[in-house]
Amino acid sequence: MVKQNKKLEIDLLYLDLSICGRCQTTDKVLDEALDELREELKILKQLTVNKIRIANDREAKEYDFVRSPTIRINGVDIENVLRGSKSEITDNYCKDCSEVCDDSCSDITGGGTNCRTFEYKGKTYNSPPKEMIKEAIFKSLN
Repeated sequence: MVKQNKKLEIDLLYLDLSICGRCQTTDKVLDEALDELREELKILKQLTVNKIRIANDREAKEYDFVRSPTIRINGVDIENVLRGSKSEITDNYCKDCSEVCDDSCSDITGGGTNCRTFEYKGKTYNSPPKEMIKEAIFKSLN
C-alpha cells in the first residue's frame, strides 16, 4: 500500500537515447512501469520523472554519474533501494555505445564503452526488468 502525501522523484540518467539499445530499453521499461502503476501513484503528493542526458564530465560530476543508464528513486540508485545498502555498480561491453561514443564516454564515465548492468533476483540484466523498477518504487514509498 502506497502512503498518501509522499513525494516521488525518479531520475533516468543516460548517455544516448538515439542509438544505445540499453538506454532505449531502460527508458521504455521505466515508462511502462509507471504506466502500470498509474492508479497506485495517483495518491502521491508529487511525482516527478527527470530524464537527464549526461553530455560531459561537468554534468557527470554534478549528478554523481558513474554508468549509463542509471535510475535513481528519491536520489537513491535503484539497486541500493532494493538491497537497502550501497552496492557496487557493474557493467559490461556495449557495442552500441562503442559505435557512438568511442573514447568520449571514457571521459564522462571512466568506463569507456562499458554500460551498466543490473542485478535482480540472482540474474544480471543489461537493462532493468520492469518488475525491478516497480518493486523499487513500492519499496521507496512504504
